[in-house]
Amino acid sequence: MIEFTGARFSERRLIRKVERAVYEVLGQEDIFTVDLAVTDGETVREYNRETRGVDAETDVLSFPYFEGLKLPVGAEDFSDEAFDGRRVALGSIMISSPRAHLQAEEYGHSYERELGFLACHGLLHLLGFDHIEPEDEKHMLAVTKRIMDKVGLSR
Repeated sequence: MIEFTGARFSERRLIRKVERAVYEVLGQEDIFTVDLAVTDGETVREYNRETRGVDAETDVLSFPYFEGLKLPVGAEDFSDEAFDGRRVALGSIMISSPRAHLQAEEYGHSYERELGFLACHGLLHLLGFDHIEPEDEKHMLAVTKRIMDKVGLSR
């Protein structure tokens, strides 16, 4: 379940569709809650500077609450502090709407496709995926492609 800040109805509907596809493709039960903000570039830049020491706007930031999740996981895999009886707080995502618009134009696809990709990317980071090592990046991109194809947002 995603708790939104700053997202229009159409953006929320699209991101929820992506969220469902992420869990389905990964064989993961939806036991999580995620805070997701669609915001301006300066806000994302400030968080990027404060949390990563990078004074630049970026497209998406993810703040996972857990490291090294081995999917699939269930509520029983989390402490009582993490699981509130219904859901586990997975983390937070910030997406720069202006940056998503710019990148959509640069890549020659729709804003919806770019927003869906960024939401997918952020969710995968919260679920333990990364792209620092080439093999991890290859795996993350393959999973992302499956998810994006599933929701009809292929390149």
